[in-house]
Formats: sequence, structure tokens, C-alpha cells
Amino acid sequence: MDTDSRGSVYDTRAWTSAWAASTIERQEVLREHDPPTYLLEYSPFWHGYEIDTGIGPTWKRPLVTIGSVYSVFGPEYLAADETAVAHVVEDALGRARDREAHGVLVLNLREEFARRWSACRPPALTVRLDNTYYRVPGEGADPVMGDLSKSARTDWRRRWRRATEAGVRIVEERSPSADAVEEIIGFANGSAIRHGWPVLYDLPTMQAVLATPYGKLFRAEFAGRTVGGFLALEHDGQLHLWVGGMDHAAAREASPYLFLLYELLSPDRESRWRRIEFGRGNDDFKRKYGFREERLWSLWYPATEDDAEFCEPRLRALHGELARCQHTSPEML
Repeated sequence: MDTDSRGSVYDTRAWTSAWAASTIERQEVLREHDPPTYLLEYSPFWHGYEIDTGIGPTWKRPLVTIGSVYSVFGPEYLAADETAVAHVVEDALGRARDREAHGVLVLNLREEFARRWSACRPPALTVRLDNTYYRVPGEGADPVMGDLSKSARTDWRRRWRRATEAGVRIVEERSPSADAVEEIIGFANGSAIRHGWPVLYDLPTMQAVLATPYGKLFRAEFAGRTVGGFLALEHDGQLHLWVGGMDHAAAREASPYLFLLYELLSPDRESRWRRIEFGRGNDDFKRKYGFREERLWSLWYPATEDDAEFCEPRLRALHGELARCQHTSPEML
């Protein structure tokens, strides 16, 4: 089993091998591990950012990325090693120039690591594309709901109790059937499509991730059918809720998201994680239910002066408009 704990689950060889086999993005794997580096032609996740902001296509040509936009955290473990950062950036820039790519984007570093990486090899521009959210189970006034207001706690507990009394149950699967995985993909893609985004997930990619030592499916089952769930990753005492979705038609009776979150945060669970990562998107919901926000920064290194002239205004616009969409400050790092 891959027990690499030098960084996040997205730094493990199991994850990077799975992502090298993924089919949801159009990319060429330039370097599979340490850190993963891709020649990216198209990403539906990135396209979603462009749709949200209305700025149009950000690139005319491919881009070299260090890490994937689908990895919630980039290779933060490198930030402590000035020599390694310089080597990785120069290697990626060389590959970008060889392939006539616009440049290099180091994706999704939390602020501490983005600052350290930038000190090692200053980027031309640092932009924030997204936020990620987490909870520490057991922390706060309530063992499940933390420091939420009394009214919010009352509402959440009422929804969980009503779902429980209606027969909703949590199902945990290490090797789920293709049908079960397809159900969660359908919920997740349905949510993306409702927000005007393209389809974000496909079965081969999800199965590759589930085949890692860390993959697991949590489902809310109600009246014999799945009404919500998460594809999750367990690593180093943390649970990453990487992909999720629910049947909105069952929201009133089953409250699938709130039911699952209550169950996963409960001190009665045999598994008690030191941290639950809830990932990106649905910002208002996650803030409402007490998940803490961390901003994710991406570092831009253009291949040429012409690439800087073309891309940087678009990246700045993307940064500002995403901040507006996510109700956060437009300030740059």
C-alpha cells in the first residue's frame, strides 16, 4: 500500500498514477510523479471557471500545469526546498517552450505554501481560483456541529433526526459497484449542469481514483435507493470529500448532504478523522454549516513575453471575477 505522507493525498503515487489514467481532461502526462506535470489542452473544471466569470477562453494554446486543477491541493511539500522548486519550475518552463505552450501554472497552493514557493522562485503573477473548506471533528461547543449558532444547530439536528426516522442510512463501500459510482457521478454532473458548467466527471476517472488505497464511497440510502453520496479519500488521518452530489428531489424528506455530514462528523463513528476536507464549490452552504475556508493560490510563469502579454490580463480578470462569484476579497497575494 502507498503510505506516502510527505504531503496531501494528491501527492501520493497512487493518486498521480490514477490521474495519469484519467479521461476527463485532454492532457498529456509529461511527468507522472514528483510532482505530476501535464500538458493541458482542455479541462472541464477550468472551463467552468471561465463560464462563471464570463471572460471567455483564457488560453489560445495548451498550458503546462504542475498538479491538476482536479487536485484540491498542489505539491505543497516542495515549498520547503528552494533548489527543488527552482528545478521543477525550470524543467516545466523548458517543456512549455518545447511544446509551444503558454507557460506554467502551479495549481492550488494554500497561502503559507504559495508564499514559500514564491520566495523560492517568484512567479509573474499569483491568482486565487478557489477556496477549500474543512472541519476538525469534535472541535467547538457541539461535538458534531461545532460553534454554529443555536438556531443553526437546532435546524441541522432536526433534519438529521427526521432523515433517520424516515429510514435514511449511511452506506460505506471500499469497492462499490459501477452502478453505485454512476449514481454519484450523475448527481455531481447534474449539479454542474444546473450551474451552467460542463460535465465534470466520468466513470473511468472515478473508478481509477476509487482503485487507489485511499478511495471510498459514502452513500445516503433511502427507501432502497441512493439519494446522495461522496467519493472520498482517506489519507493520513484525514477524510477528503472529493466529489459529491445528491438527488434534489429527496432533499425535503432525506436531507442527504446534512444527514451524511452529521454521520461523518459524529463522535459515535468508529472512524474518527482528525480533519474532514470538504473541498471546493458550494461556498455559501459550507460557510453556513461551519466549515472553515482556506484560499487556494496558483502561480503563473509565462513561457515568453508574448505569453505574459496575452495571458496575464485574462488571469487577473479571472481572479477578480471568481472572487466576486465566491463572495471573497479580490486582493491578490
